[in-house]
Amino acid sequence: MQRTFLTILTALLSLVFIGCGEGGPKTTPVSITITQKGTPLAGAAVTMVSADGNSAAGMTNDSGVAVMEMTGSSTKKGAVPGEYGVGVRKWEIREIPNPSEDAPDATSSVREDKLPRKYGDIGESGFKLTVGTTAVVETFDIPE
Repeated sequence: MQRTFLTILTALLSLVFIGCGEGGPKTTPVSITITQKGTPLAGAAVTMVSADGNSAAGMTNDSGVAVMEMTGSSTKKGAVPGEYGVGVRKWEIREIPNPSEDAPDATSSVREDKLPRKYGDIGESGFKLTVGTTAVVETFDIPE
């Protein structure tokens, strides 16, 4: 009886300690630079999605560089190895007048795309990326 109890206790403790490690799939660091007509593009949302359904995202900094993180995990940097399509979107939120009888100074927010829509679609952007087991540093230029 005591042996059975110790066996069960050991198994349960093993499961607890296994769960304490960094779980999930192994990732590779990915850094993507986005330029537009050769100039770094700041404040753009970069997404990458594989045929397997793995995905990662990041925002470009003032130098146009996005450090990618697995989608749904703010602490898991990089991406799972595989073939990815990459999309880039950038927009600006503008306030426009929207007066009414009750609120003559009212405004509405409108999102205005700053890039052609095709670059936000991973199937149409033309941007592809292969992630292996070594760090990936890639640059994509938007010519328009």
